[in-house]
Amino acid sequence: MPPVVESRPTWSSNFRLYLAMFSYSTGITIPKFASPWLLKTNVGILLLIPVQLLVMFLTTIPCMFMELALGQYSNRAVIRVWDLCPLLRGIGLCSFLTFLLYQSYYNFLCTCSLCFTFLSFTSEPQWRSCNRSWNKINCFTLRDNYTKRLECSQRYGREKCDKMQWQSSVEQFYFNRVLNTDETSGYVGAPQPELLVYGLVTIILIFFANYGGPKTTEKFLLVLATVPTVQMVVLFFAPLSDQNGFVTLNYLFTQLDVKNLSNFKTWTRIINLSLSSPGLGFGAFIAFGTQSTFRTPLHFKAIIISVTSVLFTVLYSIIVQNFLISLCIQSQMLFDDFFKLEQELEMPEAVFFLEHSSRFWITMWLSNCYMTGLRSLIVMMCLNTEVVYNSLPKARKRHTLCVLTFSLIIYTGTIFLSTRIGYSVFKTIESVLNDFCVPFLNTLQLVGVVYFYGITKFRDDVHFMLGIRSSVYWNTLYVLNPLLLGIVLAYNLHDFFTGGSFNFHSLGIFRISLIWFSLVVVTLYAFFYIIVSFFGHHFKVCKSSPEWGPRHGSLFVSRKMFKAYNVAKEYLYRQERFSQQ
Repeated sequence: MPPVVESRPTWSSNFRLYLAMFSYSTGITIPKFASPWLLKTNVGILLLIPVQLLVMFLTTIPCMFMELALGQYSNRAVIRVWDLCPLLRGIGLCSFLTFLLYQSYYNFLCTCSLCFTFLSFTSEPQWRSCNRSWNKINCFTLRDNYTKRLECSQRYGREKCDKMQWQSSVEQFYFNRVLNTDETSGYVGAPQPELLVYGLVTIILIFFANYGGPKTTEKFLLVLATVPTVQMVVLFFAPLSDQNGFVTLNYLFTQLDVKNLSNFKTWTRIINLSLSSPGLGFGAFIAFGTQSTFRTPLHFKAIIISVTSVLFTVLYSIIVQNFLISLCIQSQMLFDDFFKLEQELEMPEAVFFLEHSSRFWITMWLSNCYMTGLRSLIVMMCLNTEVVYNSLPKARKRHTLCVLTFSLIIYTGTIFLSTRIGYSVFKTIESVLNDFCVPFLNTLQLVGVVYFYGITKFRDDVHFMLGIRSSVYWNTLYVLNPLLLGIVLAYNLHDFFTGGSFNFHSLGIFRISLIWFSLVVVTLYAFFYIIVSFFGHHFKVCKSSPEWGPRHGSLFVSRKMFKAYNVAKEYLYRQERFSQQ
């Protein structure tokens, strides 16, 4: 019998736990990916809502319920939870390592938003002219594009000027001034000091938000949930007060191209967004599950968080698109021109370069993106420590050191990403994480639980924990989802290798390595475990660990006694026995 595990410090109420899950699952990925993609492809809001709901009931809710159930039942985080099938413990290791990589990427994303938030305070935009120290001869502005090229032809010859890679003043400000990706800095490049300062500010905020444990984190989350919400309301109603306000809203709801539904790429994109937006696949919700009592109703929790995430995606998309369209009208810029601008720059920061638009609204928009991302990073740090404490309980006594270590790891990644080559790696991580790593990790988790551990055992575990049998809805989707996500992953791989993204340059090799990283880690660990089991004369490699089950000693014994045909009697016995605990 395993020893009785002491209750761990957790959130002060269910509301605070829901707030933490909401903060984690509604981050900066929505304004960065969802809204621009919806505008570019004419997948209107009226079309997005039913499609998002369909994908939510097919994939998001079952995947989220499975992660929450595994954590709540076993009181184990993403690494130790694979005691259910030690052969596949590499899935947990891979999920956690990918989660740390994701946080470095996410922190750099927030750092850029904070940088542009402070840059938006300047009265005179520095990106409007080509006479700055960071500008080069191939710079032009929208007002003197033709004049610049004519002067260049007269001075250097037309043939030489035609071969120049002309860049707008906006691009040179972004890449040479902010990111410092100028070729003169060398192949690797030096870190941009300004970004390092803003990244340090972000890390310090994350550290102090987790310094005192969940109680301190709760206070930060309450502020970071309230202020961005108020900003979103203001950003929605402010454009409506303009004379063209309802024109933008009308355009937002009337743009609709049903033909997009016949394109399989549209469905794969929405599925990728539905999985990456709430942060599934990293094992975060397994850690959230460990912070709930054993008999907490999980179906209700999974549905609430999934629906909230979808509503946030839809509402935020409405607000952002309405805001962007309004700014484009104020700046007298066509939507197509803004999309060309957004192709070269990052999405939240692209708004910064809209001319004739109010600096106040742009500052509010950028600060909203930053605070939305910051609250997700704060919760991610909290989950990092919970994963470590779950595997190494004695580490809880060194909480400050643990938080500091993870802060340094994430900040080190930010330092690298702020270099010239680091920014190229950043763009690679951005595409690979959402299109490959997230669906692949979700597929591996589903395959491990459904086909290796066994869907029957998992159903019995949930039955024992909640006292109800899984319905046909859950059982069917658990069997079909690995196939569905496998098809999406196969399509993404096919599109990658046939769409021109495949090459053997250094970054191409890095991208390929990152794509196959999960499979390699899982395979190598499985091979290692088989060898160890063979020499230890343990030939049932797919069998669960003897310690697998509830970590409370009495519940562990009760689970061994549990039989599905005698559920009512056994459940009443458990309720009577543990009602005082």
